Amino acid sequence: MAAISGSNGVGKSSLLDAIIWCIWGTSRAGDSSDELVRLGQINMSVEFSFELDNHPYTIKRSRKLGSSTSLEFKSASHNLTEGTIKATQQKIIDTIHLTFDTFVNSAYIRQGRADEFTTKGPTERKKILTDILGLSQYDILEEKAKEKIKQIEADLKLREYQLLEIEAELAAQEGQAEKQKMVAQKVNQLEGEMKGLQIKLKLLQGERASLFLSKQQADKLHQTYQEAKQELETITSSGKQRKDQIAKLQSEIESLSGVDTELEQLKTIQATLEALSLKKQQNLEKQHQYSEIDGKLQLKKQRQSQVEAEISDTKNKLKDLEKDQAICPTCKQPLDRAQKLEASKELSQKIVALSETFQGIDISAEEAQLKLLEVQLGSLLVDDKQILELKNRLAKLQHLQNQKEQLIQKNSSLESEQKVVTELRELYLNKKTQVEKLEVEVSKAPDLSEQLNSVDQAILKEESQLDALRQEEKSTQSTLGEIKQLINRSEQLQKTKNIKSEEQLKLRAEKSIYEELALAFGKKGIQAMIIETVIPEIEEETNTLLARLTDGRMSVRLETQRQTKTKLAGGEKGLVETLDIIISDEMGERAYELYSGGEAFRVNLSLRLALSKLLTNRAGSKLQFLVIDEGFGTQDSQGLSRVVEALNTIKEDFAKILVITHLDELKEEFDVRVEVSKGPTGSTFEVVGV
Repeated sequence: MAAISGSNGVGKSSLLDAIIWCIWGTSRAGDSSDELVRLGQINMSVEFSFELDNHPYTIKRSRKLGSSTSLEFKSASHNLTEGTIKATQQKIIDTIHLTFDTFVNSAYIRQGRADEFTTKGPTERKKILTDILGLSQYDILEEKAKEKIKQIEADLKLREYQLLEIEAELAAQEGQAEKQKMVAQKVNQLEGEMKGLQIKLKLLQGERASLFLSKQQADKLHQTYQEAKQELETITSSGKQRKDQIAKLQSEIESLSGVDTELEQLKTIQATLEALSLKKQQNLEKQHQYSEIDGKLQLKKQRQSQVEAEISDTKNKLKDLEKDQAICPTCKQPLDRAQKLEASKELSQKIVALSETFQGIDISAEEAQLKLLEVQLGSLLVDDKQILELKNRLAKLQHLQNQKEQLIQKNSSLESEQKVVTELRELYLNKKTQVEKLEVEVSKAPDLSEQLNSVDQAILKEESQLDALRQEEKSTQSTLGEIKQLINRSEQLQKTKNIKSEEQLKLRAEKSIYEELALAFGKKGIQAMIIETVIPEIEEETNTLLARLTDGRMSVRLETQRQTKTKLAGGEKGLVETLDIIISDEMGERAYELYSGGEAFRVNLSLRLALSKLLTNRAGSKLQFLVIDEGFGTQDSQGLSRVVEALNTIKEDFAKILVITHLDELKEEFDVRVEVSKGPTGSTFEVVGV
């Protein structure tokens, strides 16, 4: 046993909050983890290590303020963390075999909540006992049994439906042989009626084909008459249009009668204009030749002038050499006698060469050609004013050619139209004869529409009757086939019925077994028996502890049944399941609310310690841990001593008993203490007695 001691508000319960939040993710603050984060901080992390069945375990839970939570679960070097926080939390609960609700209602007596079990209703108390005793496995078995019952009931319904169908089908087969004979006779009768209708229908169809052919011929004759009549009207209309066109053409030809005379004048002007244009073209060509030859002549004269200038210059240089102080014309240095002779020789040779070049430039041919061209140009002179005058006259008469072409075209059209009118006249006479003949034939042809319609109606009536007979015959044949199948299936159906009946009996027997199991696993079955068995144990343990705490003055009785207020049909009162707590002292039974705070605490503590002991001893329990958080303020010194004495009595049943208190006289009763104090930087603790 150990105590966590310290003044109020130093953080004693916070140590336990940290452990509980690390294991189950909840605390006195409820499910809001942010309420546990220290003020001024944004992160919180708790790591709790413990040993269970000689196996070490570590749980680490962290929280970022207003954000996410992480959870890790390990056993030595094995990582037991699942993929989600929810799955990991369930893994922890399965490992320690304890939920938070069961813990706070049995092994954890919270500050100010010691009466948590006592003040709950009977149903909630029974649920806590169910959790402590691990009876949820029977709920699972009950649900499995009920699911099996549902499956069996579904199978039974299926069998019942199948048997009903089989019995109905077998009942329908009674008298099927006689029915088969009657249906077969009906089929023969229908086939005979169908043959009679088919013969009658064939005759009507032959009559209709003959009438239809005659009507087609009459319709064709009438169509031919209408087409010939239309063609006659078209010929008449076309003949009128052609006559109008001929009159128009004749009028237009008469208006163009003077075109030929004017065209002769046009031809004369065109011939004169063409001759003048040719002469002007030749003049231009001669002028071009004259310009080219004159250019060549001027180039030759220019060359003669250049050669004469060079000869004169060379002669002047030769005269300069005859002087006493002659200078080289090239290097400008004085020349000796030999050099003068050599230079004089070169200049003389150059004069001879230039003279030969001058003689070689002949301009006589160009001059002769120019004189000849001047004579020719004189004979090719053209008056441009005359040409312009002729062009103006030609432009004025140019439309005559178009009129001539129109005249020729209109004469041709007139001949064509006159020929067509002659042909139309002949065609009109032939077509008129044809129309008159067709009109006589159409008037004699009978109207077969009414007769043909009457035959069509008769055919439709017979076809409708035949279709109805065919449908009836098909339906009757189908019925006959079904009857044969029913007769053939009767033996097989009887075998199937026997099998289904046997299956139905087995399913009913199986359902009865599972109904008994569901009842046995339910709240009123094994669970009620187990609770009835442990109630005396809880009651005895509670009274043992309460006797020590009250010096034998008080006792508790747990009742699982009580009489109903209303009477049954026989006049007797019935019984209902409950879990009532009856408290008594030397004065007798009283309501829980009428006891003092100290007395109520002793009752609550005794009950909770008895439940905690039951929790540690139940099958599958692993967490042998008892926590008492404050609640001793209502006890006097003698009461406190008795509480410690009671705890010593049960300490062998728990691996750990932890008491949280701010009372100095109580903490001194514990050899091992965790003393908590609070300073400027926060709370700290010190372990004493270890």
